[in-house]
Amino acid sequence: MAEVTARNRSSSSSNKKKGLSGGILKFKILLEKLHKVVLLLVGKNNKPSSSSVKEGHFAVIATVEGPRRFLVPLRCLRNPTFLSLLERAAEEYGFDQLGAITIPCNPSDIETLLAHHQVEKEEDEK
Repeated sequence: MAEVTARNRSSSSSNKKKGLSGGILKFKILLEKLHKVVLLLVGKNNKPSSSSVKEGHFAVIATVEGPRRFLVPLRCLRNPTFLSLLERAAEEYGFDQLGAITIPCNPSDIETLLAHHQVEKEEDEK
């Protein structure tokens, strides 16, 4: 009888641990979604709205060192470096982002990419 009671306690303890880890996972998912919303709100409050994105461009937010918004030409979608940044964004935040694309990188990474794009554009125009 004591053995059955001990097994029931052990089983109950195991179920509590499983419930706790499931709760932690749900909490983590909730925090990630909240983080996305906050980044979107910060981008909207500090920068022009998405309606001010120039034709042929899209908005991205570099999140490392504080969120910073950039307008990126569509041509950059052919750049392998930028594509790898987008892959990291998909891994980190998923594909269901609203508004600007949130990318987990330094703003300097996007600035370097845009400077390289500008040089290529000028060379093509010559």
